[in-house]
Amino acid sequence: MTRLRAALAALALTVTVLLTGCSGGTANTAAVVNGVVIRESAVDDMAQALVSSGAISTYTAARASAASTLIVGEVARQVAAQHGIALTAPDLPTLSANNPTFATFLTTPLGEEFATDHVNGSQVIKQVSGWQAEFAAVKVQLNPRYGTWTDYISNSSSSVPTGSMSTVAGS
Repeated sequence: MTRLRAALAALALTVTVLLTGCSGGTANTAAVVNGVVIRESAVDDMAQALVSSGAISTYTAARASAASTLIVGEVARQVAAQHGIALTAPDLPTLSANNPTFATFLTTPLGEEFATDHVNGSQVIKQVSGWQAEFAAVKVQLNPRYGTWTDYISNSSSSVPTGSMSTVAGS
């Protein structure tokens, strides 16, 4: 009977780990935006590229910027689709000229993705008058290390993006 209990306990533990591992809030997930998963590895890769290119000097700041940009980019794509907004590709030469510290980074595939997500967010914010309500309505589950989506949206109200990747919004 002891072997049976041990086997059942092991099975229960395995099922628990598997079910927890498949949920949207795992340690490997930065966010889930209406079912679209943004992986921590994508945040880490982009942060590393930001630091190694000299675009951002600290890894902590780079991770925050990468996570924010990836999440807002996905939310913006979904809001744009709902409103029939055609998003335009970023003008990388102009972005590089306006943000010289990002110039090297923007020549990489991760830099292009960063610029695209940044520009998508800016375009939707400029074209949707109630963008905060629209962004808040998108189902976003953040990894707890990033806070909550509601807090993120409410904190963004006083710091509308400037359009510059090197200028802190609201400054």
